[in-house]
Amino acid sequence: MEAEGSGRQEAWRPPQGLDVADDLRLRLRRLLTTEKRVDDLDRLYLSLRERSKDLEAVREIGDFIAHRDTREKGLLTSIFGDVFTSLDVWSRPMRGVPVGRDDVVSAAQANLRLASDEQLMIGCGATRAQATTRLSKAIAKIGKKPLKDSEYKTFAYLGTAFVWKPAFTAEQLHREFVEAVQRASLLDAAAHTGLESLRTFIALHALAVMHGSTLHLRGGLKGRLWAGYANERRCLEVKVEIAFEDADKPIMAPICLFYTDLQPEGHCAHALIQRDDPTYPWHWTDPIEVGRDGLLKVVSDEH
Repeated sequence: MEAEGSGRQEAWRPPQGLDVADDLRLRLRRLLTTEKRVDDLDRLYLSLRERSKDLEAVREIGDFIAHRDTREKGLLTSIFGDVFTSLDVWSRPMRGVPVGRDDVVSAAQANLRLASDEQLMIGCGATRAQATTRLSKAIAKIGKKPLKDSEYKTFAYLGTAFVWKPAFTAEQLHREFVEAVQRASLLDAAAHTGLESLRTFIALHALAVMHGSTLHLRGGLKGRLWAGYANERRCLEVKVEIAFEDADKPIMAPICLFYTDLQPEGHCAHALIQRDDPTYPWHWTDPIEVGRDGLLKVVSDEH
C-alpha cells in the first residue's frame, strides 16, 4: 500500500497456498527429528517419483504407492519378466517341455540383462560389451553359418543358464532416496547426513508397500509379491512367486526381487517371527505395515 493520504491502494491479491516444496520439507524434517510417519514418506515418494525417472528404485516405490494392487510396468515387472524367461527355459527339460531355438534366444537375451559382470566373465569369458557383441553375432549366424568358439560359448552359457537378481536392494533404494531429496533441495547441505537415520525405516516401508501386490506380464502371466525372510542369512526381502503347472507336479519357485540386510529380530513384531516352526511358510500372508514403534507388524484395527 502506498503512503497514507495518496488516495491510491495496492490491488488486493489472494493469499498464496502452501508451496509443495515447503510441505515436503516439513514432512522430511518431521521424519528426521520427531516421528517417522508412513504417510509422510508416502507423500515424499509420490512427489519425488516424477522428478526421479532415472532413479529407478525411488520411482518404483512411488509407483507402488500410487498403484499398489497391480503393477503392469516398471523395474520389478521388467526384472520379473526376465527371471521368468530364464527359469522357464532352464527348467523345461525337467518339466518335459520342448525347447526351441526361439526359446533359447529369449533366455540368452534375458540372461544377458540379468547377469552380473562377474557372471559373464566366469560363464562366457567376456566383458559385458564383448558378451553383447558375441551373442548378437551368434543369434544372427544360427542355422546359417558356423559360430566362432567364443560366440558358441557365450550363446551356450546364456541360453541354458538360470540367472536371477533382485531388482534392487535396500542400500540402492536409500542411496537413490538421498539423491532425490538433494535434487529437490528439500534439505540444507549440512542436514544431509541426517538422512542416514532413515535407512531402516525406508527399507521396512518398502517391504510393506510391495507385500501382497501382483505383477502382470503380457500373456496373462502373474506373479504375487510376498515379504518374508526365508533365505540363508534370514534377511528381510520380497519375493515373487513363480509357478509352473505343466509338469506332473506343480513347480513353485519364489525368487527375490527386493533384498535388505535387515533380520527380523529387532525389526519385526514377535508375531511375524517364527524361527523354529518347520510348517511356517516362506512368506507372510497377512497384510503388514510399519507400526508407530518402527517395527513391521500385521495390520489390525487395534490402536
